[in-house]
Amino acid sequence: MVKKSSLLLAAVLLAFLAVVAGCTQPTLAPAKDSTPAAVSANAVTIQSFTFSPKILTVKAGTAVTWTNNDAAVHTIKSALFESSQLKPGQTFQYTFSQAGSYDYSCGIHPSMQGQVIVQE
Repeated sequence: MVKKSSLLLAAVLLAFLAVVAGCTQPTLAPAKDSTPAAVSANAVTIQSFTFSPKILTVKAGTAVTWTNNDAAVHTIKSALFESSQLKPGQTFQYTFSQAGSYDYSCGIHPSMQGQVIVQE
């Protein structure tokens, strides 16, 4: 008789735990942000021997940053400035203070060309 009572009590306890476990909400891991990082509006990327964007429009007083994501060394050359050699992963920054249209190229690879349009 004691064995039957113990088995019955164990069965009731297991049933109770199953019901309680079924009533709880599972803990969810926080969602990961799958949105890619925003590219700066004042940035030019060097990749596959091209400047991207090829034409960048900014306001006067804006600092533009070029980032070399290519495997080769590049420079940024214009009538206003010339960078040193940018190895892969390196950056160059120039602040455009006056409105105008500024053409630039890679001093090592002259076929690579771009333009910064500076507005008031």
